[in-house]
Amino acid sequence: MPVYKKIGEFLEFINISNENFTLFEWKPMNSFRRFDLDLNIIKQNPINDIFFHRDKGNMKIVYIRKKNLIYSSGSSPEVQFQLLEALLEYVDLKFNETYDVEVILSYGNFSYSIFNGFKEIIENIIKNFGELDLVKRIHVECRVCNKVLPLFVKKSFITNAESYPVPIVYTHKGHAILCFIDRNFQHRGIELVNITG
Repeated sequence: MPVYKKIGEFLEFINISNENFTLFEWKPMNSFRRFDLDLNIIKQNPINDIFFHRDKGNMKIVYIRKKNLIYSSGSSPEVQFQLLEALLEYVDLKFNETYDVEVILSYGNFSYSIFNGFKEIIENIIKNFGELDLVKRIHVECRVCNKVLPLFVKKSFITNAESYPVPIVYTHKGHAILCFIDRNFQHRGIELVNITG
């Protein structure tokens, strides 16, 4: 079964914060790990509406700032960044459908427990992630690995593109390939690219 259909087995956390405190955090049952240092580093980035990635070797973290909220998710390295981005986009959508966050935060004196009900929604998102139709699996050939690999692309990345084909870099096993994806989620070219950082 592909990673995206059982994504919950690979997730370390999902966090929704603002500059000052955590509004909601989900972790797997029986997890006592804390990610305060990672969250503090994430909060230092002031840029809005762009996904950022952190690869810590044993964990991948994706985060995005949306106005006054910061959404972040961490997983084991097997999960591709596009899956975590799709997850956070959907979490953002559902969180804002469920709560009028700006109104709640405008009351200086409120209990964070108001967001506890979101746990059930998160659990359902994780459980049904494979059926939410948020990502497409595209098979791409890597000439270095000499294999056909699954590349997961969030649908919004392609459907919201300004022009086609859309370039995306797939980093894996110490090297990267540049893939060009058309509006029908078909790859239209692959090139080996150098990486720096």
